[in-house]
Amino acid sequence: MDRNMDLIVIGAGPAGLSAACAARACGLDVTLVDEQAAPGGQLFRNVESPLAQALLDPKERATGLELVKRFRESGATYYPGATVWGLEPHKVSCTLNGKAESLSASCIAVAPGGMERPVPFPGWTLPGVMGAGGADILLRSGGTLAADRNAPVVLAGNGPLLLLLAGHLLDAGVHIAAWLDTGYWSRRIMSAGLMPAGVLDAPYVAKGMKMALRVLKGKVPIIRNVTNIRAVGDGHVEKVIYDAGGKTHEIAASILLRHEGIIPRTQILNSLGAKLVWDGVQRCWHPAADEDGRTSINDIYVAGDASYVHGGDASLLKGTLVGIEAARRLGVLSDAEAAYRSGPARRKLRSLRVARGFLRYVFAPNPAIFRVPDDTLVCRCECVTAGDIRKAVAEGFRDVNEVKRVTRCGMGQCQGRMCGPALAEITAAAQSKSPEAVGSLQMRQPFRPVTLENYCDLNAPK
Repeated sequence: MDRNMDLIVIGAGPAGLSAACAARACGLDVTLVDEQAAPGGQLFRNVESPLAQALLDPKERATGLELVKRFRESGATYYPGATVWGLEPHKVSCTLNGKAESLSASCIAVAPGGMERPVPFPGWTLPGVMGAGGADILLRSGGTLAADRNAPVVLAGNGPLLLLLAGHLLDAGVHIAAWLDTGYWSRRIMSAGLMPAGVLDAPYVAKGMKMALRVLKGKVPIIRNVTNIRAVGDGHVEKVIYDAGGKTHEIAASILLRHEGIIPRTQILNSLGAKLVWDGVQRCWHPAADEDGRTSINDIYVAGDASYVHGGDASLLKGTLVGIEAARRLGVLSDAEAAYRSGPARRKLRSLRVARGFLRYVFAPNPAIFRVPDDTLVCRCECVTAGDIRKAVAEGFRDVNEVKRVTRCGMGQCQGRMCGPALAEITAAAQSKSPEAVGSLQMRQPFRPVTLENYCDLNAPK
């Protein structure tokens, strides 16, 4: 594709859709590319289908439908089913309809959203063990977790997504045998002083309370201060073993859904060498970006939870600011006009950030979740165990990328997306250091699988 566009947006979640809409409203030539078949991202996944609509809160359903409608009527070019595997300033490489395509634009907005923090534990590769986000996608797509709705489902972990999923499961008639809470209680206590800020976003607090009451009404047993979770079974998970209250317990389970919070998807920006910042509370890296989404690389922007996880409504605002800033950068809007247009979104976003500041403490991950036995598989692509990582550290390899090279952890098809956080945590713990001290895992392009034929179509010498 030879046309040079004003703005390419990567990702059709709340941030990407709102960025595209805002940029189009300013008159920019916009193209949005997304891997999924329909717009909406994780929050509004399949929102145009009656099945997904039935699972959504009425307010979220209305917001999602209005956003998708606005995007479809915006005039932006839309490429669903496009796998983006390469990025550089002003150029996006992707596979579309089985063919390699190169798209060029003056500005690029990266909006891939957040992802569940991957946490290895004994038995996590067994069939029947999956992430809470994956389970929610399955439900919204018309699938079922098990053939028998009475089969025991166990939730484990820490994070608001578990509340949401629990409600969806209860509404679907699924039997939840237990919720194993791995929350970091010392952090939760620290959050108490920040709770008054929640009044700045009363609807969000009310929504959380409503979800919590749904779980209580469903009489889901909640077990606190859980550690050392293990899934056990012969070819499929059959029970979950865990420690709580100084004792070891077990519970029958046909499905185990583990969730330990949402972290930004940084892989695309990481592969470009964009500056990242460590968050010691949420124990994750996020891009260094200003309020308008400007990263450390000129003309590359980041929007939504990919910048920092603040939730769907904040992502809408972040996307709006990016779209307006792109128009200002390209001279379509004056500084004054851009400030006027972005003012309401900017003020609302600042309020949300303050209101939700306490949530980073309430749902802070417990470092103990990464204290796994040596024989626990960490990198599924390259079959690297926690013991392999600790052995490399004992042999003198200190930096996370050094450990990656010597063990091949993070060199598989996923490029470290699924093992990178655990690799850093285990490498750091083996040295009694913070993950920040061992560095971030350096991504390489292509950051998504691509056939050699497609890669060569764009990169072979002419």
